[in-house]
Amino acid sequence: RYWPARGSVSGHPQRAFTKCMPSGLLYTATISVFAATRLASRPLLAGPALRQSRGCRLMASVSGVVYAQADVPAVRLFTKEGCTLCDKVRDVLRGVTDRAPHSLEAVDITDEDHAQWLAKYKYDIPVLHLDGAYWTKHRLTEEEALEALAEAGAGAFAARRGEPDAERLERRKEER
Repeated sequence: RYWPARGSVSGHPQRAFTKCMPSGLLYTATISVFAATRLASRPLLAGPALRQSRGCRLMASVSGVVYAQADVPAVRLFTKEGCTLCDKVRDVLRGVTDRAPHSLEAVDITDEDHAQWLAKYKYDIPVLHLDGAYWTKHRLTEEEALEALAEAGAGAFAARRGEPDAERLERRKEER
């Protein structure tokens, strides 16, 4: 994403373009208005006027309790802002709350204090945990939700197979 900012340096009209990179680096380039109009349709390129700074976080965290009830199974949804599949899973869970009471907490894997979850789930959100154990990833139907929540309510839920681990996958690729 680019955010243009106008200004002038030494009496010459300037435009600064800022881009937040997925790595969390914030790049800013200052160029003349003439160059800015010619480059407006092109991606920001590295050059001598390019500065970077750490800690760019332009999206809000989506971590937090979505809804809570006492003495019911606890669901954790590993997500990030803008994840439409996560929104669909959240809607399914909200839709079964009356038939299978549970609490729901969202964990934003892009938060600084959730780096371990980003390393593990960066390619596979949404990921769900039920009472602290891996449950499922990507999609969830009402039937699957009702079945697993009933198991958890009866104390019979066991972690499912197939938990993603991007870090392990990347190590394997490097070893090859």
